[in-house]
Amino acid sequence: MIRSLEDFTRQAREKGPKKLAVLAPEDEEFMRAVKAAWEMGYIEPVLIGDMKKMEGVAEKTAFDISRFQKIPREGQQAISDLGLRMLFTGETPIASKGQIPTSYIYRSIIREEAKAGSGMTVSVVTFWEIPGIDHLVAFTDTGVNIQPDAAAKAEIVKNAVFVYHLMGFPNPKIAVLSGQREVGGTLASYRDYEVLKKAAAAGDFGACEIVDATSFTEIFLGGRDGLASYDQIQGEGMPHILVVPCLDTGNVICKLDFFLDATRSSLVATSRGPVCIPARSDFSDNIVQQLAMCVVLADRMDKEVH
Repeated sequence: MIRSLEDFTRQAREKGPKKLAVLAPEDEEFMRAVKAAWEMGYIEPVLIGDMKKMEGVAEKTAFDISRFQKIPREGQQAISDLGLRMLFTGETPIASKGQIPTSYIYRSIIREEAKAGSGMTVSVVTFWEIPGIDHLVAFTDTGVNIQPDAAAKAEIVKNAVFVYHLMGFPNPKIAVLSGQREVGGTLASYRDYEVLKKAAAAGDFGACEIVDATSFTEIFLGGRDGLASYDQIQGEGMPHILVVPCLDTGNVICKLDFFLDATRSSLVATSRGPVCIPARSDFSDNIVQQLAMCVVLADRMDKEVH
């Protein structure tokens, strides 16, 4: 069972190296991450992008890339399309964005899923490692679906449950987050919670449980009346998965790690393998951690298939 980012790091050393399609590794911070992940034995990079830019940043980071496969491509969408095609055809078990906007990656994944006929809705799972909580906590969807309805949220839940099953959690707990109001009617996000809870109880998402809570107050204290002191908050009450009502909420919440005592790591779980999607603001050590996570999940996906 994978409970921490260190569990991913430890297992990546055992399961690597995995071939990685690297999309536009054209900035120093990302190239440092590729170098470090290769030196740690996690990955064997296939470098896709502008040759001059890749060679320039490799020189600045003292990384000899002459030994690796390099595929020259111009244009961000062309680079993304090639890398994701390599993932979906099985040439590489993992792909990762470099200096390229994530929207291009999402577009490529959606196209490849459509061609594969998987029916999979693309979504981002963002993990937080929080001191005092004995498992990783995932926010989803934090990157793709702008204003998902109940049907889209059902697919988002399936994706996150799939990832937690890969991590060894047989029955992950899920909170579908929503605001509530006493006048003016029930919010759409709360109605989604009611729909999803029934679907989970019927087994539509596989083995999992949607908890009777839509806010952090309810998760930790059982309701507003229980809030006597913040000292009452206990980490064991935190579900494994937190489904956010919309992309704005998820993206804002997950980036709060910049000033909280939490460590963030994100991925897209496709039907063919994980895609690493580091943020523009991530430093190389955090990117290496995300690559380690993808290595381990790719290995576990491969074992499920075979």
